[in-house]
Amino acid sequence: MINIQTERLMIRQFVESDLDDYFAIVGDPKNAKAAGFQYAHHKTDAAYLLQTAIKQGMVFAIVETLTQRVIGSVGFYPKIGQNGEQEADSAEIGYVLNRLYWGQGIMTEAATSLVKTVFDQQLLKTIWASILDDNRRSQRVLENLGFDYVDQFTHSAHAIYQPGKTEIIYRLDRPN
Repeated sequence: MINIQTERLMIRQFVESDLDDYFAIVGDPKNAKAAGFQYAHHKTDAAYLLQTAIKQGMVFAIVETLTQRVIGSVGFYPKIGQNGEQEADSAEIGYVLNRLYWGQGIMTEAATSLVKTVFDQQLLKTIWASILDDNRRSQRVLENLGFDYVDQFTHSAHAIYQPGKTEIIYRLDRPN
């Protein structure tokens, strides 16, 4: 089980009592857009997403130590290879932060500590990330973590997810 304490944050598993704070994050269209997903229109939508995060096991709450409130989420999702199978020892990092906390280095602090932990425990060899090209804040987070640019592509104008937007792919390998 991963529990991390930083100067300002605690990174821990989500619990059902996080729902109100979680809905404040995923129910905000600006937070969701920055993270690249559709916002939760209703608390029941947020409850479903929270249950999914709890079951997934590698998605964590970012808790502000001072207030003990959940202010974001950071975690790892299965990396699916070109053959449609999950890649061993690889995952994609995903994160979202309540916009009231943007620009304070919180996501860099949270993601840095989590990446260091999974690499130190040898849980992953490679971490992938993708962001939309207009998300400069996420780009800075990935660069601060040491991710390297891999490629980019533009979604079809008819795509369900972000039509016409350019997505940038990054990669970070565990040091040997």
